[in-house]
Amino acid sequence: MTATDAGVDYGRLIWSDDLVLGVAAIDEQHREWIALVQAFQRAVAEGQPAEEMRRTLAAAVAYTESHFADEQRVMEEEGYPFLDDHIGQHRLAWDRVHAFASGEVPDDEVRNSLAEFLPQWLMLHINTADRQFARWLKGVAAPCAPAEPAGRVFGDIPL
Repeated sequence: MTATDAGVDYGRLIWSDDLVLGVAAIDEQHREWIALVQAFQRAVAEGQPAEEMRRTLAAAVAYTESHFADEQRVMEEEGYPFLDDHIGQHRLAWDRVHAFASGEVPDDEVRNSLAEFLPQWLMLHINTADRQFARWLKGVAAPCAPAEPAGRVFGDIPL
C-alpha cells in the first residue's frame, strides 16, 4: 500500500506491515491473496491477452473462495459475534468477483472495473472488518460484551 498526499492510494496494492493483523494464518493468506491480485493487476496493466488475464483472475478467484471459507471457519470456531455481518461482506465481494470471472462480462469491462475494485475492496476489508475481528480475537474488545449493532464496521450495508 502506498501513501499519497490525500491518504492511502487504493489504486496500488502492496503488502506492507500496516496490513498485518497479528493472526498468523490469516496474515499469510492475505499476503498470498495480495500476490494473486497483483498478478491480475499486472496482466491488466501490461495489456496481456484475455487468456492470461482470465487465468490470473481464475487463480485469484479460487484463492478468494478458499480464504473466505477459512476465515469464516475460524470466526465460527471462536464464536465471533459479528460473523453474519462478515459473511455478508464476503458475499457482496464474492458476487461481484464471480460475475466478472464467469465470463458474463466483456474482457474490457473486466480490465477496467475489476482491476480497480478487487484491490480497493481487499485493502478496505482487511483494514476494517478483518482488523475488527483480529482485535476481538486478541481480547481488545470486552470478552463478554454482547454483539451490539453499533459495533458493526459496515453498519449501513444491508444484509
